[in-house]
Amino acid sequence: MTRRARVVIAVTALMLLSSAVAFADGWGGPGGHRGGGGFGWPVLRAVGLSDEQKAHIRQIYAAHRPQLQALGEQIHAARQQLGDKLYSAAPPSTADLASINQLRDQMAQERLAIALAIRNVLTPEQLAKAAQIRQQMQQLRQQMRDLSRPTS
Repeated sequence: MTRRARVVIAVTALMLLSSAVAFADGWGGPGGHRGGGGFGWPVLRAVGLSDEQKAHIRQIYAAHRPQLQALGEQIHAARQQLGDKLYSAAPPSTADLASINQLRDQMAQERLAIALAIRNVLTPEQLAKAAQIRQQMQQLRQQMRDLSRPTS
């Protein structure tokens, strides 16, 4: 394999890896990251949860935390192995990326299960308010992007 081909593979792998990490850091919860479309605590606080709902949601996160942590550790290890291969004599392959993608998919499924369980705790009014807050946040993010674009 030529030097140029190795560089192209390495750059491609790094780009895919960074996008995988960004996606894997998606939905929020206590100690988690926000974004991606789940019910993060700022949105949940804004919809006016009862104490019973808060306790139920904490139980949902607690029940899923071990699986999320295990998947996070596996993704970290797979990313580390991919990085190690970038600097070894044997370059990474698409199989290395496939294992990371499979773990990412499992993480996304776990986060979706959390979001659906939380959704079942909310009242229809709270869901409507959460949707409204989400839409407003999307509009604000778009305004921020528009403001940061250079004008010609």
